[in-house]
Amino acid sequence: MIKFFRKIRQNLLVENKTGKYLKYAFGEIVLVVIGILIALSVNNWNEKRKLNDTIKGVYSIVKSDLLSDIETIDKVLVATQFKDSIFKQVINRKITRDDYLKCYQCMQILYGFPDMKLKTRGLKLLEEDSAVLNSFQDSLSIEINNFYSFYNTEIDASIQEVWDDFNDNLYYFKNNKPWFTDYINSKVNSEFIEYALTSTDYINRVNHFYIVYYTINLGHLKEYRKDAFVLIENINREID
Repeated sequence: MIKFFRKIRQNLLVENKTGKYLKYAFGEIVLVVIGILIALSVNNWNEKRKLNDTIKGVYSIVKSDLLSDIETIDKVLVATQFKDSIFKQVINRKITRDDYLKCYQCMQILYGFPDMKLKTRGLKLLEEDSAVLNSFQDSLSIEINNFYSFYNTEIDASIQEVWDDFNDNLYYFKNNKPWFTDYINSKVNSEFIEYALTSTDYINRVNHFYIVYYTINLGHLKEYRKDAFVLIENINREID
């Protein structure tokens, strides 16, 4: 093709048709420019398609993380239902000595709790690829970042408060109560039962733990679960 165009130029020069030669040369330049522009357009389209595939892949991982978190939260909520009722009985002084004798879990409501860590694989990919995805700051990527920024802060802070309270109770019992060994080994101990039934200190500890774990921490997890479903719907609209 190049030889063909060169031959045409040479014939025009030989025939001394300068005007036609200049018009032809200009036309050839235009064709070259158009070819370059088409090549750039195709390349930009390919790059945009690759970027779009990348962001959809990240969104799919975010969705998988959210679904996994929802499943874990559901398990936590189910696991805490029984102890929730015990906490309320203790706080309202409705629990009896016979209840403690028949139910070892009633004695251990301050010893352990279901914990969870949010999955953030998708968020980390979004952050790691931020340089590549800067041109793709759509409303969904902003929504995802805002979602995790809020809930990671709230849930991390609340679970840290739970751990602090748990450890405070555990250390206090270990250092001050002779029934501690029986307590951590799930053995019935009459001295503990007397403490649980009569001590205002115990009621205060149970009440405070209930607030930081059941009210605050689980409250955040329930809100996370509700908002996660909304975010999943928005992701589905983007990747489907």
